[in-house]
Amino acid sequence: MDNRIQAVYDSTTNRIIGRLKKDIDLFEGIIEICKQYSVKAAQFQCMGSLAHATFVQPNQNEDKSLQYSNQIVTDTPVELLTGTGFVGHSAEGELEVHFHGLFIDCHKNINGGHFIGGKNPIAITVEFIIFPLLDVTMQRRPDEISGIPVFHFVEKE
Repeated sequence: MDNRIQAVYDSTTNRIIGRLKKDIDLFEGIIEICKQYSVKAAQFQCMGSLAHATFVQPNQNEDKSLQYSNQIVTDTPVELLTGTGFVGHSAEGELEVHFHGLFIDCHKNINGGHFIGGKNPIAITVEFIIFPLLDVTMQRRPDEISGIPVFHFVEKE
């Protein structure tokens, strides 16, 4: 495992707890941990600091439909106050993270949204807990109504 990751498996509770260190990307770290422990589906929570946050937020169109904003990148490091996400599979079958977080920046502004993979490097540390899901399969495919790719949850056969 990457030396910028510290993770420990607790067999009593079937949870993985640890931290991601400076410069590793939040999503890449969580995915690497899941691969290391053979986790195929999970929910996770975290808090810590990011060198900057890259995220999108919802915009409502005139017809009341929703779309995401352009990517927003903070101009300072941020303290991730809370974040929660899921780990599942992309339409192509690769492990993928879906994550929403709330943070405060160095200007003392609180903000948050839907974070973008590969674009949220750790500043100092992010502490996490991963809750593996053993009997569930999660895979992205288009939503029946919006057409937007979202995780679909299915019991393993």
